[in-house]
Amino acid sequence: MRRKRAFLALSTVTTLCVGVVAPDTAGAGNAVVLLDGLSSPKGIDVTAFSDVVVAQGAFGPPGPVLVLPAGEDEPFEATDPVNLTDVAVSDFDGSGWAIGPDGEAPTPDEAHVLLFRQVPETGEIEVVLDITAYQQTDPDPFDQDDFAEESNPYGLTIDHNGDALIADAANNDLIRVTVGGHASTVARFDLEEVSTSHLGPHSGLPPTITAEAVPTSVTVGRNGAIYVGELKGFPFRPGSSRVWRIAPDAHNVRCSVNHPQSGCTTYVKRLTAIQDIDINQNNNRLYVYELAAAGVLAFEAGFETGDFPPAVLVQIRPNKDRRRLAVGELSQPGGVAVGPRGAVYVTDHVFGDGRLLRVPLSSS
Repeated sequence: MRRKRAFLALSTVTTLCVGVVAPDTAGAGNAVVLLDGLSSPKGIDVTAFSDVVVAQGAFGPPGPVLVLPAGEDEPFEATDPVNLTDVAVSDFDGSGWAIGPDGEAPTPDEAHVLLFRQVPETGEIEVVLDITAYQQTDPDPFDQDDFAEESNPYGLTIDHNGDALIADAANNDLIRVTVGGHASTVARFDLEEVSTSHLGPHSGLPPTITAEAVPTSVTVGRNGAIYVGELKGFPFRPGSSRVWRIAPDAHNVRCSVNHPQSGCTTYVKRLTAIQDIDINQNNNRLYVYELAAAGVLAFEAGFETGDFPPAVLVQIRPNKDRRRLAVGELSQPGGVAVGPRGAVYVTDHVFGDGRLLRVPLSSS
């Protein structure tokens, strides 16, 4: 079993009707529920005008891309129902981007993952790149599963120059794609020896295991630096994940603990099972959205018991001080996005009644 994809490949969501939730029904906690009844809403972004964009169908039935305009209570549907893993809006030209499977493939197993772009002038949706095909020509040199061409595009953002940046969780790399469809590899993420002590003395495993990085998320800071968050593969040790900082002009750099390069360095470590990240462009505060404090194995147990552990949302300041937000209020995390005025939005319940929530400025 390819343990690096145990969570990333699941799909068990039930189709639900979208509902608008009044802010005063969100309870006494910090997180305010804006929408519920979503179908596996992993992808999320905020436009330059503070409109929130949510993509559905990441791990289950398709749903339309929803746009919640700034100051409004009701979203509108921007597309027909579709399965999308992530979504991003370009501040460069206002175009909308997304990654998701080819809906015209004969079977889901045969579907390549594509990079889509909605042309601002016409609204037409075009295929910019067949990501799966590109990765077949760009094998993972650190592969541990005898499938170096494996691909699972999982995180998407748009650079300041309008290029797309894609974190591929299975190929352990970050790729850059221009509007014209030219793809290149920005960074490759190396293996790391990870302790198995958290599994107990009777696990039958060696003291350490060579783990893959499994990059899941990407964002760009105001100075152009690229940040990539990793899940960290089996043995899924809590605290073994990190966020990497990559130079704006990096090309084919190696992100490595044991073989560090100047173009890619550890920005922050001792994190756990990162699902998504985003950064506040005004103050460089990083927001890290984790599966659960106890990691992937604790999260996966929820599929057996029906009781998922709380997700973890962490704010990390430039001086590396940390603060947990919406403690105990989130579960089954989807994505996190920061608006131009600093408002923090998350999606959760990606394997149930999906939600869009806001973490108010007073607590961010």
